Parts: sequence; structure tokens; C-alpha cells
Amino acid sequence: HAANPALAMTLLKEIQDIVARWQTELQTAVRNIQDLYMEGPIIDGWLESHPREAQEGAGAVRLAQGDRLMDYVAEVVDQPDEKVTYETPRTGYRLCGLDGDGQFWSRPCPPDQVPSVSVAIARYQKIKQLISRKEELETRLSQLSETLVVMHGHLSKD
Repeated sequence: HAANPALAMTLLKEIQDIVARWQTELQTAVRNIQDLYMEGPIIDGWLESHPREAQEGAGAVRLAQGDRLMDYVAEVVDQPDEKVTYETPRTGYRLCGLDGDGQFWSRPCPPDQVPSVSVAIARYQKIKQLISRKEELETRLSQLSETLVVMHGHLSKD
């Protein structure tokens, strides 16, 4: 088991290359996060679709008890002058999420805002991934620094 100074130098160079890659990736992640914040709104939530009631002019659904059902049918049939309109049910949208306490919330989202809200939600998801990777890289660099400081301390005792 002879001492191999070339091994130590090779390992140090490999560590240097790894740290340089991590540093570059960290800088890129930070820049991408900043760019996403500059692009526009960011929303932590999701969109849900739901059937929306037909607009004015459409008939309303009424529940009738058994003995009142025939009265209701007679009432509808006896109104020939009223226009009956059939409308395809429209879809409405809600923006939903969880607040800081984990409680569900929702707000109506007009159909014309769905595309921009979807982009804002996608921005949040992308930022979430970038922040996770940024934190992972920062942790690795921090742990490596601590290890190298300890190793440096052992080396300088000679």
C-alpha cells in the first residue's frame, strides 16, 4: 500500500469539476427563477371545471312531489306562448387552492381568463421545481464545504 499522490490530485480535480458544474447549474436555476418572476403572475392553485347554469331564457328545473307532478305538467303545457329554449350546458371554471392552514378555497374564473391563469399556474409549478433543485444544490455545496473544512483542518495540523 504505497502512497499515491497522483490519486489525491486526480480526486481533487474531479471534485473541482463537480463543484464547477454545481455552481453553474445553481446560477442557471437562480436566473431561471428570476426570469419566471419577471414573466408575469404566479398562482399556487389549480383550475376545476364545473357545469354552469344556462343563462337567462332557459327554463329552470323544479322538483315536484308526486301529487304535484301532474299540476306542474299541466302548468307547462298550458303556456304555449312562452318560448322554450334549449341550451347546451356551459362549462364554468373555478380557481382552487389551499391556504397557509391547508384549508381549501375557490374563486370563480371567467372563461376568458382561463388561458392566462393556466400559464400562471404553470409558472408556479416550474418555479417550484427550480427552487427544489436550487435548494438541493445549495445543500450539496454546503455539505461539501463542511467536509473540506474538516479535511483542511486535519491537513494543516502537520
